[in-house]
Amino acid sequence: MENDLILEEIIKQNKHWINNNSWFDAKKYQRKLLLELISYLKEEQILSIVGLRRTGKTTILKQIIQYLIDKKNINSKNILFLSFDEALITSKLSLNKYLDAFLDTTKNNKLKYIFLDEIQYIEKWQHILKRYYDTRGNIKFIVSGSSSLFIQKKTTESLAGRIYEFKLNHLGFDEFLEISNTKKSLIAEYKKFAISNLDKIKYKENEYQWFLAQNGKKLEKLFEDYLLYYQFPETICKNDKQKIYKYIEDSIYKKTIAYDIPRLFDVNKVDELKFIFRVLINETSNEIEYGKIASEAGVEINTLKKYFSYYQDSLLFNIIYNYSKSFRKSKRLQKKGYIASTNFFTTFHPEFFNINTIASQYIGKLAETYIYNILKTKYEYISFYKKNQKEIDFVCNNEILNKKKAKLIEVKYVNNIEKENFSFLEKTAIENFKVNNYFIFSKRHFYNKNKKIIIPCFLII
Repeated sequence: MENDLILEEIIKQNKHWINNNSWFDAKKYQRKLLLELISYLKEEQILSIVGLRRTGKTTILKQIIQYLIDKKNINSKNILFLSFDEALITSKLSLNKYLDAFLDTTKNNKLKYIFLDEIQYIEKWQHILKRYYDTRGNIKFIVSGSSSLFIQKKTTESLAGRIYEFKLNHLGFDEFLEISNTKKSLIAEYKKFAISNLDKIKYKENEYQWFLAQNGKKLEKLFEDYLLYYQFPETICKNDKQKIYKYIEDSIYKKTIAYDIPRLFDVNKVDELKFIFRVLINETSNEIEYGKIASEAGVEINTLKKYFSYYQDSLLFNIIYNYSKSFRKSKRLQKKGYIASTNFFTTFHPEFFNINTIASQYIGKLAETYIYNILKTKYEYISFYKKNQKEIDFVCNNEILNKKKAKLIEVKYVNNIEKENFSFLEKTAIENFKVNNYFIFSKRHFYNKNKKIIIPCFLII
C-alpha cells in the first residue's frame, strides 16, 4: 500500500516520462543562470539553487530536464523530479523511500538525474543525500530551496565538498528587457553599453553620451517601471498594478513570512514577523536602530535580532555596517538595511507612485537598494562609510585588508547631478583609500574624467 502511494506520487510529478511537453517551461524565458548550471552537470557534486520565492527555480529545474532529454538524449525514465509541496511534506513517508522506489524501477547502470525542488522542508535531507552520494556513483542531484539556511548551515554539517551553491536573484534589468516587449534593437544596443565590471568600462565617454542621447529617456522610464513593478518573471505580463501588488504580497511576501519562516524556524507570532518586516521595507537604505524598531514593535531586542536573522536567511533582507578594516569590529558599528526587491516597497506603498508623478525621495531609495543588490553579487564585503555626519553609500571589496582594492560608490538618482557636491567622496577615496577612481551612480548621466566616474544606474548589471 505504502509503495503504491509513493509510485502514484512519483508518476504524478514526472509527466516528462510520457512525453508531455506541456509539463516543461520551454517557452518561458531562460534565466542567465541556466547555462551556468548546465555547464556543471558533468561535475559529481550536488548542485543547489537558492533564491527567493517566484524567481524561477522550478522553471530552471524543468528546463534542465528538457535539455537533458532533447539535447543529451537522456532517457526520461532516468530523470526523477520531486517538488516538496504541502501534500508531500505532510505525508509521513521519508525522502529515502521515494528515492529507493525510483531507483528500483530504473535498474540499469545509466547515470540517474534526481531533481528535488524546495528540499528545505524535508527533515535531515542533507544526511539522506550524503548517504546516496557516498554509496552510489551513478546519481546526479540537483536541488533547490528558498532559504539560504538550508545550504549554508546544514551542508557544513555533512555535505562539505559535496555541494555547489548557485544564487538565483530576482530578474536583473537586462533580463527584464529581454522578457518585456522592449524592441530588440534597443536591447542589442543596451547589451553593448551595459557594465558588469567597474574595472572594465568598454567605451569612451563620448560614445556613452551618444548612446544615452539616443536611448537614455527610454531606458530611464523602463528602469523605473522595473524598480517599481517588474522584478519577478510572472509580473511582466501583468498591466494591472493592483494585480501585481496582490501577486507579490500573496505569492512572495505572505508565503515567506507566514509559511516558510514559521515552518523553518518554529516561529508562531506571525503578526510580529509581518509588522517588523513592513517596518524594514519602509526603512530600506536607511540606518537601522534596534532599540527604536523593538520599541515600535513591542518586542525584546534579542527577539528582534532573531527575526532579522530569519529575514536574512530567507533572502528577504540584508544588513551592512559602517566601514572598518576589522570585520568583527564592523558588526558593532552603525548599520543600514536593504530589502531584497524594490517591488516590495511599491506593493505596500502604491500611494507614493502614480502614472504621471514619481516621488523622487522614494525612487532614490529604491535606486540605492537596487545598486546594493547588484553589488552584493559582485563583492564579498560591502559596507558604508560615515564620518562626522557625512556618508558614502558603499565601500565594496573582495580583499577587506587591501584598501586600495576598494570601490567607493555614491548613488545620486537626481535630474541635475552637476549641482551635487561630491567633495567628501573624492577626498575619502583619494586620501584615505588611495584608490584610482570613485563611482557615482546617476539617473541618466555619464562622465569619466579625473578619477570621477558617473554611470547611470540602469547600465549596471
